[in-house]
Amino acid sequence: MKANFLRLREFILNEFPGQWESIDGENYPPPDWAKTASSVISAVQLFVMLLFMMGDSLWTFVPGFSRGPPQFYYTVKENPVLAMIMLFLVIPSFVQSYINSGAFEIFLDGKLIYSKLETGKMPSVAEVFKAIESAGVERR
Repeated sequence: MKANFLRLREFILNEFPGQWESIDGENYPPPDWAKTASSVISAVQLFVMLLFMMGDSLWTFVPGFSRGPPQFYYTVKENPVLAMIMLFLVIPSFVQSYINSGAFEIFLDGKLIYSKLETGKMPSVAEVFKAIESAGVERR
């Protein structure tokens, strides 16, 4: 997404020369819950890999499971391919889509002139120029 920003910045600097010293951009921060979910998923994946290496005996080291593995563990063991697909592909892809949103906002003198968060789509260069012009900046 950085490449899109750099191209857009060049177009703006060419169409509105000398009006800005610089145009800066950065990645939009992901929501806190997505960062937390990503960390939790990584921990669960690590635990599952340990289960594969150590087997049922790993549960004796987990607090609260001294009597043996929980019932869901046996269900997962009966359907290992489905469990691995969900754990290593589907769930991480879903969370990653929130972390790498590609979202951005364009501010001019502190005033929001375009938000991909609100529109949900990548703007065309013409849309960005129109937003800048409607904010009172003239092309030179």
